[in-house]
Amino acid sequence: MAAQPIVVFPPGGWRGIPSGVRGWLEELAAKRKLMAFADDAPNGIESLGLEQLNNVEWGSVAAIVMHPAWVHIAVPLKPQCLIAMLPGPESNEEELWSKCRAWLCAYATLVVAGTEAFYLDQCFRRGSVFLMDGMDETSDLFARQAVEWHSDGFESDMLIRLQQRHRANWRNELLRKQEQEQAAGSKPSGFADGLFFHSVYRYLTGEPEYARQHLLASFEQMLHEGRRDTLQNVYRFLSAIELEQGHVQDAVRTYGYTAQGETEWRNAEQLSEWLAAGKRELAKAQLYRLNDDYRKAAALLEPLADDPEARALLAATYITMGRLDSALLLGNDGLRKSAGDRRQWLRLQGTALLLKGKRHEAIHCFLAAGEHRQEELNGMIDLAVMDGVARELTRGDKEAD
Repeated sequence: MAAQPIVVFPPGGWRGIPSGVRGWLEELAAKRKLMAFADDAPNGIESLGLEQLNNVEWGSVAAIVMHPAWVHIAVPLKPQCLIAMLPGPESNEEELWSKCRAWLCAYATLVVAGTEAFYLDQCFRRGSVFLMDGMDETSDLFARQAVEWHSDGFESDMLIRLQQRHRANWRNELLRKQEQEQAAGSKPSGFADGLFFHSVYRYLTGEPEYARQHLLASFEQMLHEGRRDTLQNVYRFLSAIELEQGHVQDAVRTYGYTAQGETEWRNAEQLSEWLAAGKRELAKAQLYRLNDDYRKAAALLEPLADDPEARALLAATYITMGRLDSALLLGNDGLRKSAGDRRQWLRLQGTALLLKGKRHEAIHCFLAAGEHRQEELNGMIDLAVMDGVARELTRGDKEAD
C-alpha cells in the first residue's frame, strides 16, 4: 500500500513549527508527499494557499493541524485522518482558543500533545492520544510511528499502551535518580510533581494501588514544600483512584474532605444523597467528572441517559469534552439543565454546524442567539477572529523555538 499524502496546517508558516517536529516532517517528505498551507514551505514540500482548499482530495489524505484556530477549516474537510498536533495551552490562554482546542481534539482521529500535562488531560477526555514532548526519544518515536500508521489507515492501540507503560517507567527511573540526589543532600526540582505525574500514569495503566502510593507521596512532599491548594489539586485525585479500586463510599468521603466553598460542599452533599438513594453509578460518574476524568464519566452516564439527572450531566460532560454533536443529540431539555438557556443552545448548534462546513446555517444560529442581546453575538465575533488568525497562520514571518 502506497504511503498516503499529508497536508500540514501549521502554527505560523513552516518556520513556526517547532524545530524538532519540523525536522521530522521534512524527513517524512522523503517517504510520502507533503503539502502545507505555508508560504515558506521548503523544497520538497508543496506550498498551498487557502484558495486551494478545494483542490485537495481530502478523502485520501491525512491532515496534521497544529493550531486551534484551524478547527473550523480543517474539521469540515473530513480528511481520511485528522491529527491534532498541538503544544500545551498557555497559562493565560484565551477562552476562544481553549474552546477551539477542545473541539479540534474531540473531532480528531488522533491527538499528539506537546506537553505532559496536556497529554494527560487529553487521556482523560478521549482515546488515541500520544505524547511528543522531546523529553524522551523512545516516547517520541511511539508518537511519530502512530502518526504514520494513522495516516495510512491503521490503528495504534498497541502503541498507546506501549507509550503509557514506557512513560510510566521513564518517570519511575527519573524519580529514582532524584531520590539518590536527595540522599546525597541536594534538592532536585520537580520531585513532587514527578510523583504526581507517575501516579496519574499508573492510574491510566490500571495500577490503582501503585497510583495511590505515589499520589500520597506526592501530597506529603508538597506539604513539606509549603505548596498551596494541595488538598484540591492533589489529594482529591485519591477519590478517583478509590473508584478504580471499587471503594465508592471511601471515594465520596475523600472528596468531602477536600471540598471547599459552597459549590463543592453542595457537590459532596449530592454525592452522598445519590449513594443513599441507590444511584451508585450516577455518583461514580459525577465523581469522575469532578476529577476531570470525563472519559470514564461519559462511559458510565451513557447507559443512564434516560434518567433526567444523568442526561443533564452527560450533556455537560460532552460539551466539556468538545463533543458538540453528541451533546446536541441529547436534545434541548438535557442541554437546558446542564448548559444554560436557549441562547446557549443556539450557540452550540451554530458551532456544530460550522464544524460540519455549514457556515451559512451556523451564522444564522449565531445571529438568532444575539437577536435580543447584542453581547450574545459572541459566535459571530469568534468566527471573524478565527478566520483572521487562520489567514495569519499561513505566513512564515517568524521562527519557532
